[in-house]
Amino acid sequence: MKRSIRYTLTLWYLALLAMILCVFSTVLYHNVSQNLFHTIDEVLASESDGVADTIFAFWEAARTGTTSPAPRTPRTHRSAAHPRTTPRQTVAPHLQLLLDRGGFPALITRWAEETGELASVHPIRIVSLTGNILASSANFTTLDIPLSPAAIAAASHGTVLFETVVRDESRIRLIVWPVIEAGRAVYAVQVGSPLSQADTSLDRLRLWLYWLIPGTLVVASLIGWLLATIALQPVAHMTATAMRIGVAQLHERIAVPHTGDELERLATTFNAMLTRLERSFRRLRQFSAAASHELRTPLTALKGELEVTLRRPRTVEEYQAVITTQLATLDDMAQTVEELLALSRSEDGDAAIAWHPVELGALAAHVFGFFRTRSHDSDVALTLQCTQPVWMRGERRLLERVLANLIDNALKHTTAGQSVLVELSGTTSHAILIVRDTGAGISEAELPHIFDRFFRQRPTPTDGPQSSYGLGLGLCRWIAEAHHGRITVESRVGHGTIFTVSFPTAASAAA
Repeated sequence: MKRSIRYTLTLWYLALLAMILCVFSTVLYHNVSQNLFHTIDEVLASESDGVADTIFAFWEAARTGTTSPAPRTPRTHRSAAHPRTTPRQTVAPHLQLLLDRGGFPALITRWAEETGELASVHPIRIVSLTGNILASSANFTTLDIPLSPAAIAAASHGTVLFETVVRDESRIRLIVWPVIEAGRAVYAVQVGSPLSQADTSLDRLRLWLYWLIPGTLVVASLIGWLLATIALQPVAHMTATAMRIGVAQLHERIAVPHTGDELERLATTFNAMLTRLERSFRRLRQFSAAASHELRTPLTALKGELEVTLRRPRTVEEYQAVITTQLATLDDMAQTVEELLALSRSEDGDAAIAWHPVELGALAAHVFGFFRTRSHDSDVALTLQCTQPVWMRGERRLLERVLANLIDNALKHTTAGQSVLVELSGTTSHAILIVRDTGAGISEAELPHIFDRFFRQRPTPTDGPQSSYGLGLGLCRWIAEAHHGRITVESRVGHGTIFTVSFPTAASAAA
């Protein structure tokens, strides 16, 4: 199934939000429940402690003959910050004597009748350590809750015990509060509190959470989907533009959203890629056209001469002349192929260079020897000036190609009786190579474009009716730049042309 980024982002957003809401709801419900029951337990402890206080006060009043204490107003828990959780110990020798003589049940009966403490809102009863119920409020009697063995055991050991019992589908919270006199437990107060109100509050909270989480997820999904749609809208425009761009529309570009985020960088990167693709396709078309143009003419001439030669028997000298001519044509074709292959390497920059120390003086003398015969045949004075060895780092074959192309162009555009001068000099940081001719020169309209790859130059007298593509000068510029150098040209129509190439010397290149 196809899924969009918008769908994936919304899904992850909902999953994360659902997990957060579930954790938050669980923690909230647990804390509310704990706080409710803790408050109820504090109220029960306070109530039990108050009952024990009134029983002791009643005994003191009866023993001293003073007026019995007034009925106590039901009290809440003492302090939320410091709740009483353990029973107090009271030293009362006279009460202890009463307990030992068995008069305590009668005291409790009189206390219940005279004070009305058992008429409290909470169910209250007084129990002995043997499990006998000494006094009980009417609402406690109605509940019919038996005294559990755990409560008796806790009271005997002087330990406060909280219990939760179920009666008629309702829960009741009970506390067993032992009363300690003279260091030992003598009886216990048991107080209860219905949990119906707390359970109702928790049920309502749970119901709210059950409805709130799905509702929040639905609203969040709509908002998340809308935000993802707005955020990814530029991507939709990019996709539509990219689908529309083909080989014939490589000039088109994607609209860049000026947001300063990843989408802007994506659009910028995609446009840069389109620029590289457009340049590569243009060079590929130019490369194909140049290759077909440069190779078609000599191949046609080669085929025509061979066909003419084979039409009738010829002498050995005639065959030798034809073969010599064809070898020269093949040399030109090989040079053209080599230039095309070198241009195809130019995309790799200086990574395509095999770096070695090269002495330019010896290299210039080697190339100069190939063109000396041609210059004599053309009646052009070709001169080389090199006063000292000049060392640099680079690839010898490519450097020979630079000098050969410059001398070849100079001879092509220089007529008989004129001159071509090749000068080589060096400084502490650069090697300077100059090729100067006194030929026809280059027009101002062509001068800015002669180093462009596959630039169609004006025809020369030796080119014939068809002009050629500028493979050589474009190759020269790439070779110079790949060797961290540069090539410049100065020319005036009718006064000649000067090509200057500068390279870092071996010492500066190493530095």
